[in-house]
Amino acid sequence: MGCLLCVSRSAVAGLFLEKYGYFGKQGPSTHSPDEFTDALRDFQRVTHLPLSGVLDAPTLHQMSLPRCGTGDGESRAAGTRWASTTRRHRRTTQHGGRWYKRHLTYRVVNWPPYLPQHEVRLAVRAAFELWSNVSSLVFWEVRDGPADIRLTFFHGDHNDGLNNAFDGPGGALAHAFFPRRGEAHFDSAERWSLHSGKGRNLFIVVAHEVGHTLGLEHSPVKSALMSPYYKKLSKDFVLSWDDILAVQNLYDADHNIYIFKGNHYWMVPVNGNTSDPQPLQTRWPGLPAGIDASAWSQHSGKFYFFKGGRCWRYAGSTLEVGFPQKCSARGLPRHPDTALHFQQLRRMVLFKGPKYFVVSEEPLALEPYYPRSLRDWQGLPSGTAGALTHRDGSIYFFRDEQYWQFHPEKLQVVATGKWAAELPWMGCWDANGGQVLF
Repeated sequence: MGCLLCVSRSAVAGLFLEKYGYFGKQGPSTHSPDEFTDALRDFQRVTHLPLSGVLDAPTLHQMSLPRCGTGDGESRAAGTRWASTTRRHRRTTQHGGRWYKRHLTYRVVNWPPYLPQHEVRLAVRAAFELWSNVSSLVFWEVRDGPADIRLTFFHGDHNDGLNNAFDGPGGALAHAFFPRRGEAHFDSAERWSLHSGKGRNLFIVVAHEVGHTLGLEHSPVKSALMSPYYKKLSKDFVLSWDDILAVQNLYDADHNIYIFKGNHYWMVPVNGNTSDPQPLQTRWPGLPAGIDASAWSQHSGKFYFFKGGRCWRYAGSTLEVGFPQKCSARGLPRHPDTALHFQQLRRMVLFKGPKYFVVSEEPLALEPYYPRSLRDWQGLPSGTAGALTHRDGSIYFFRDEQYWQFHPEKLQVVATGKWAAELPWMGCWDANGGQVLF
């Protein structure tokens, strides 16, 4: 009896692993014991379980939890890449890509029969707004006719492959297709809810599937909305830092460089065509001239400026409520040399002389056990005057005519030189006039 039960569990696990992309393209009956063990370890890695390769009780329990029906294969690859590098590029499938426009239409094709249509429409709108609030994307609903993204409720097999057939309450809640097919399918037999009580919260699941239709894979970060397993609605933020970075790196990462001097700034886009000098106050009203340091947060998408003991924070060009603040009263250094958002810590870092300070964004305050010695940043001199994160993940620090290229994995300087002559991507050299632009 025990042997039959073991075989039954293995068969169920095999079907699960096959459905969610943990095996190759060959049929399930051809998998060897070693392949089955490797697939289990892959699954355990994605779901943050001990990598035993054994079909134990915690693994079986995890397989029984409600989740998205889109496979995890590419997310596993992404997890491997993250283990070997700290570069944060877009998390999409090779064939997923992204939309080549920023204004997208959506349409709810049909409705769950037991929920008011107007309330479902509000939940769907809120799910799309979740992504538009943190990106350059804009969505609007169409009531009939074609749309870029279509949301449809189905039961059982619905003609897009047996692996995509819905299985009733529990199991796969929904699945979606990457751009530019633009479809998300939901199990109409599931017990959907528009609140945080019983049933699966429709807003949460729609928001997850919309992420797929925008080109996002499953996230290996357990707290992320784009994690494959159902996330209950709570008072916490729905989108994690990983979700926000993923969509912003797809649609907002134009990698503009901002250079500040006196009362002006220059912007250098990817093509290297440097803008004319622009007044600081035109872009960031209320900002004083001659700032000490500035940084842009990859986490929140906000601009930070520091001068003396005060600091300013802008969402776009809007000064946030409560700013400027006297940040020196909370342990931040007066007249910092350089400011930087350090993605590996997901914190702001301020440099002042031979020390550095790690600062949280919410609230904007010094983290415990800091400041520390600049020796932690091997090879970096004191008194740098600015820093930026390059598209390749390297961090460049600047002082006078010199630059220092810092490797965020090795935590050391790996190159140095004259920035105007050796870093053409900064757009700092006027080839016609033969001089530095700023």
